[in-house]
Amino acid sequence: MKMRAVAVVLLFLFVEMSQAQNPAPRPAPVISPEKGENGSVTFRCRAPKEAKEVSLRGQWSRQPIEMTKNDSGVWSVTVEPVPAGVWEYSFNVDGLNVLDSLNPLFKPQREPSKSIVQVPGAPRNPWDQQDVPHGTVHQHNYESKALGRPRELWVYTPPGYEGTAGKATDKKFPLLVLQHGSGDNHQTWVVHGKAHWILDNLIAAKKAEPMVVVMLDGHPLGSMSRDSAPQQRGAAMDAFRRELLEDGIPLVESLYRVETDPAQRAIAGLSMGGGQSLSVGLTNLDRFAWVGAFSAATPSAETTQAIVDNAATANAKLKLLWIACGENDFLKSRNEAFVAGLKDKGIKHEWHLTAGDHSWPVWRGYLSEFAPKLFKETGK
Repeated sequence: MKMRAVAVVLLFLFVEMSQAQNPAPRPAPVISPEKGENGSVTFRCRAPKEAKEVSLRGQWSRQPIEMTKNDSGVWSVTVEPVPAGVWEYSFNVDGLNVLDSLNPLFKPQREPSKSIVQVPGAPRNPWDQQDVPHGTVHQHNYESKALGRPRELWVYTPPGYEGTAGKATDKKFPLLVLQHGSGDNHQTWVVHGKAHWILDNLIAAKKAEPMVVVMLDGHPLGSMSRDSAPQQRGAAMDAFRRELLEDGIPLVESLYRVETDPAQRAIAGLSMGGGQSLSVGLTNLDRFAWVGAFSAATPSAETTQAIVDNAATANAKLKLLWIACGENDFLKSRNEAFVAGLKDKGIKHEWHLTAGDHSWPVWRGYLSEFAPKLFKETGK
């Protein structure tokens, strides 16, 4: 009996060792999104077993795209082709919006709801990664004196910035404040807007001046909806102004080699950030000579009353006031009214009514057009 028991134990050990040496093959990993030839992209979704309908919602298409389930329970669809661009997408699972859990890239938002897929252009677009020298994106945490709580901002330094440190010239760089919209945060211009690649590519092509860029969280008092009371929006704008001028810019000046002359300072933003740029920039022309507004939530007449009442002074200080909006943007009429007021008062500006709506494909293009104008004499 003892010999039989030993034999059984040895048999089990042999089986276990054999299984350890020859483990069952693992199932192939599920990949999403998976890029193919000629711009095709396959999207896959691991939905619950009980899911009945799954569809792809892509920014490049107005209509949802149905997905089918395979024998392993994975839903998929191949889109041929996905147009070149940086696109938002998500899955709709029985009426519920779902991020692509297989894709680590998602759009930074107050409430993240979109994944990101990028299809490079041929030739490459300004927002595509190209084989050029690249700058650096820095993350900073700080204790805001203006708000009395911890905050965070991001800073972009251009290619070669580190290489000039400690040299005889100790070259200083112009500074751009670049702000996001109401649904986003300080990370979005880099992660989704690809501002760092846009600037890398423009600088490499000698179309834009090397510059430092600071991006603040534009929600100093937390989330603020478009329906918030004017007093709340006013308080948020004042808090943003104080944080930028008392915390953000002093922090950048203490850590980075930036010019302090207003002619070497710009502020620009999109949507809510465009409104912040107009409100802060136009009321601080002793700090910013370049102001850009992309699809801006334009400020009230009271905010800009001082500048319109002193057009000659404003025109003498401003190097460029650049305003753009898409013809299908819901803020088009507000921008047109704002521009009409500037024209009526004789405030020099550039106005661009373009194709497009209120979306990131439009704003990447605006930054690509605006940045080459900055910090050059021709921008006057």
